[in-house]
Amino acid sequence: MINAIAKGIFDILIADVPLVAALGGERIYRIIAPQKSAFPYITFDLLTGAPEGTFADARAVDETTWWFNVFGEGETGSKAVGDIVALMTDVLDGASLTVTGYSFMKCVYEFMGSVIYDPDTEVYQIPLRYRIWVDKN
Repeated sequence: MINAIAKGIFDILIADVPLVAALGGERIYRIIAPQKSAFPYITFDLLTGAPEGTFADARAVDETTWWFNVFGEGETGSKAVGDIVALMTDVLDGASLTVTGYSFMKCVYEFMGSVIYDPDTEVYQIPLRYRIWVDKN
């Protein structure tokens, strides 16, 4: 389930031309970016997962939460992460993900943190969280 949903997330983000252009390429990674990755970029992965039942099947639906972090660097880093967050939320809010082995139900924006700045590295970060439900086929 986790890998199938992650692929659905990755595929819908990477298919968005304005988002990929703002990132300067396909800079979307699970968990961590490769060492010395160019900025800006997005990381994401599963935060929580729990089965939800129906009357017919006690484990019919999987409810998951996913964290996302958008990173930017330097003098334009703060604006870059803000612009990328706006593009990313346009793509994911109410998105119809393709999740192999599941019927997609919904993707809901749940949380965005404030901009985090590390003065030692001059890296900006905005954390986000989404809740995604899928129904087992």
